[in-house]
Amino acid sequence: MKKLLCFVTSVAVSLSLSSVSQLKANTIHNATAISVASTGSGNDSAVIQAAVNKAMPGDTIVLTSPSYKLKSPIVLSKSGTSSNLITIKSSTTQKVTLDFSSEPDGDSDYGINIKGSYWELDYLNVYSAGDNGIIMKGAAAGNNVINHCDTDNNDDAGLQITGGAHDNLVEYCNSYNNYDVATKGSNADGFACKLGAGAGNEFLNCDSYGNADDGWDLLGTDETVKIIGCTATKNGFYHGDPQSSLNNSGMNGDGIKLGGNQKPPKGTHRSLGSHIVTGCKSYDNKAAGFSQNNSAGALKLTDCDADRNGADNQLNANQKTTKGNFNFPYNPNNGNVFTFTDCTTTGKYIIYGGAKVIGGNISANAPNTPLPGIND
Repeated sequence: MKKLLCFVTSVAVSLSLSSVSQLKANTIHNATAISVASTGSGNDSAVIQAAVNKAMPGDTIVLTSPSYKLKSPIVLSKSGTSSNLITIKSSTTQKVTLDFSSEPDGDSDYGINIKGSYWELDYLNVYSAGDNGIIMKGAAAGNNVINHCDTDNNDDAGLQITGGAHDNLVEYCNSYNNYDVATKGSNADGFACKLGAGAGNEFLNCDSYGNADDGWDLLGTDETVKIIGCTATKNGFYHGDPQSSLNNSGMNGDGIKLGGNQKPPKGTHRSLGSHIVTGCKSYDNKAAGFSQNNSAGALKLTDCDADRNGADNQLNANQKTTKGNFNFPYNPNNGNVFTFTDCTTTGKYIIYGGAKVIGGNISANAPNTPLPGIND
């Protein structure tokens, strides 16, 4: 009887394990493509958001129309996984326009609001949102990929990473002609990775041009940001036009800004991010080509070129700025050093005396001046 009992128990356990395996097999999600066409109604917000809400890790949302009109943000609050991203893409390699021009202007009226992780956006053009075109904000917004996308004519920075968002890759993207109406252009950067952005964010082969404020702004970020193979041109002017009547002194106009005295509350913290800038170019910007902007981190610039920026800006003879193509006037102190390797310019540059300069045709040509007081 004992042998029979053992046999029955063994069969029961085997059947139980088999049932569990079958149950798991039945619950595995097969990645699918979710096609979305414009409704033609003048408001496609609901149909795109419904597809987003339906998507599971591994799914691809395919936008099959050339353009969509939206009146509210697309919110990506769920997450994919490291091996199964959730993708939103054009059905071709032609960029799909997401037109938010009917959206109200306001601090949370974004185009695409990425709150989750492991999303990929491919071949999208986010146009005329009421705030940022694309935003990644919060510690849950990590490991996202923005690929071959444009952000233009938005009412704040075209693309922004902030508030703990981390390990995001922005590659082969353009951000241009962004202008914030309420603050007369003083906030609309091309790309902003600022105000407490997390670690591991990277920009690769991106262009930023014609934005009202800066091309890149890393204000108030203590983690390293990498900017590789990128170009900044004609920033600090309305749509890149130095003669526009909408230009004003509040539009900063640095090509690539690498720090600053700001972290909430404003003015109480100096940026410490040891940013890495490689193979980048900065031309015809209103102010500096590459700017320290009071950073206290250990910045490294390699194979970077800057001309016709700031005091050498030939587009606007009345600019009157004293900033140089490379503008790094202060020693960051605290054991940090700025390093310039094989960097070049044909014009003015200001680099504090304690910087390390290797190759190129620039040198440490300015007094070894310490950073000013934190609230200066």
